Amino acid sequence: MRKFILLTLFLVFFGLTNAQITFETEYGHSGAYTRLAISGYKFFLMDVGLSQCRIYNTDHSLWKTIDLPVPKYNYLYDIKFVSENLFTMDNKVCLAYIYYFYDEVTMVYTYSAKVLKEDGTVLLDIPGANYLTAIDLGENGTKMLAYVYDYALSYYPKTRIYNLPGDLLSASGEDGISSFSLKNPFPNPAGEFTNVPYELPMDQFEGILTMTDLNGRVVDTFRIDNNFSSLHLSTASYNKGTYLYYITAGNYKSGTKKLVVQ
Repeated sequence: MRKFILLTLFLVFFGLTNAQITFETEYGHSGAYTRLAISGYKFFLMDVGLSQCRIYNTDHSLWKTIDLPVPKYNYLYDIKFVSENLFTMDNKVCLAYIYYFYDEVTMVYTYSAKVLKEDGTVLLDIPGANYLTAIDLGENGTKMLAYVYDYALSYYPKTRIYNLPGDLLSASGEDGISSFSLKNPFPNPAGEFTNVPYELPMDQFEGILTMTDLNGRVVDTFRIDNNFSSLHLSTASYNKGTYLYYITAGNYKSGTKKLVVQ
């Protein structure tokens, strides 16, 4: 009996010491995981200074480096849909990326988006596109939506819809994009307005978007529903500074996103 108890204690202690959170590595740029249709899980990061997307294996060894052409005085803003067999069907890695130019005189941001193959071939050029999203519509195919602005002329975007030849995969291993998530607001930094894209859980028809300051004090709340995919938000009355926002819907709560008002 004594040996049995000692063995049990040893197994419990051994299990606890092998079930802890451990640090793997650190990257000096923002990044995320993706699941490629052929090559499996990868980690990719966005290097703004070098205008690159670097893709790593799960053991953190470098797998591919893709240069992202960005015009002079423009800056890389976002990388989306690092994928295989989404934009083409030749097993090559492709991605979409967004960059911007800021005119300090007029204080106007000008965005553009491109879809690029790993060999540098530009598959699609979307001037004015600030935000991209994609969705798998089943038998109706995979669609990509681009929200296109001319910030100097209009506060309201045009929505361009593109049919994609391949399938959309998520990093979680399930087809399709997340059913409850916040996307980056645009424009950000905001002047007199911004748009906040969102998705509600599939079983929720409405929710609350809460805007707070950095101290957690509630600045605004907005009722949203699944009839729309974004909130057009006037920020003219906001003080200059940084704000955080999140969505609650039923028992769900999203992560937070940051909005800068200038």
